[in-house]
Amino acid sequence: MERKTNEIRWWIGLGAVTVVYNVIAFALPFGKTAVFFLSWAFTMAALAAQVYVIRTAFFKGEGVRSKLYGFPIARVGLLYLAVQVVLGLVFMALGTVIPFWLPLVLYVILMGAALIGLITTEGAREEVERQEKKLVKDVSRMRKFQAHTKMLFREGQIPEAKEALRELAEAFQYSDPVSSEALREIEDTLADDMAHLQDAVALLEKEKALELCWKTRRDLEKRNQICKLHKNER
Repeated sequence: MERKTNEIRWWIGLGAVTVVYNVIAFALPFGKTAVFFLSWAFTMAALAAQVYVIRTAFFKGEGVRSKLYGFPIARVGLLYLAVQVVLGLVFMALGTVIPFWLPLVLYVILMGAALIGLITTEGAREEVERQEKKLVKDVSRMRKFQAHTKMLFREGQIPEAKEALRELAEAFQYSDPVSSEALREIEDTLADDMAHLQDAVALLEKEKALELCWKTRRDLEKRNQICKLHKNER
């Protein structure tokens, strides 16, 4: 509901600006020359472009973070509109004394620059959002391991293994959480370790649980070593 209300406000604001511009353009005593109508057409095109700018900047995607990333897009669009309105009014006033080609060239250059700016800023936002989604995905596996070991430690089903489980939980807690393709194999091994450890704890198999705690710690250390080597190579 709030999203819809905000969108309506934007459209009302854009409509108001369009009306005010047209009143000014046609109420002032500008000569109705070819330059006048050229300026009016390009300014109306800039106003129409704000529909795309507003939708892309503030209503594409969900959440506050997505809207924050939309501000550079909005800034480019509003800057383009402001410059076009000012240039348009100036050339309307000078329509009887300047050649037609001068405002035409300037308007086309301005529109092209705005188009490039919009494409660039939108591409930058999409890349940032893609990297953030990738990071969330990359840390999810280790976060799952961390939560799993904490749960096994807190449940304390095998008192003799509680200290080993606590140390294992801490080892996961202080490990680099970011996964990568280079870590896939060792993390698959860790997943197997955790599954077997959970079974051993559930069946109250003290010796097996202790053995698996040690094996999981050893595999986690291997994983962290590979992680460090991979970072050094980069």
